Amino acid sequence: MSAPVRRRPPAAAFVAALLALLTVLGVGLFELVALAFSNGEFGDGGWVVVTVPLLLVLALVAGVVLLLTGRSWLALLLPAAAIAVFLLVVGASGGATVELALVAVVPAVAAALCALPGVRRWVAERRGRAPSGLPAGSQRGPRRRS
Repeated sequence: MSAPVRRRPPAAAFVAALLALLTVLGVGLFELVALAFSNGEFGDGGWVVVTVPLLLVLALVAGVVLLLTGRSWLALLLPAAAIAVFLLVVGASGGATVELALVAVVPAVAAALCALPGVRRWVAERRGRAPSGLPAGSQRGPRRRS
């Protein structure tokens, strides 16, 4: 019989979730400022700068919930990495590279933390599967009746 799976997420998962929520607050504030200055009128593709981060923030919140419930670590990794890349691209095109590069560190660290082997192993154990990298026979499946 195997050891019971612990219910509490590892510390790295908690820190990744907190950093992701901090990213949500920062990007949400940016969204409000962008909407206030645009006066609801978007020209020359300005709607992309508002819509893409909004969709990524929604995916990031869903990723936080899925990570803390032990369902998926990838659901937090992908939107956090996408937000970091988006901030770098917007910063490079707008000339504010240093400022947005510093802001992009927060979601990048959140993505790195949720991809740590301990977090991935905990999620795999919570889902009832052997984590990748372990031999397939290291975890027993349900017994079949003869």
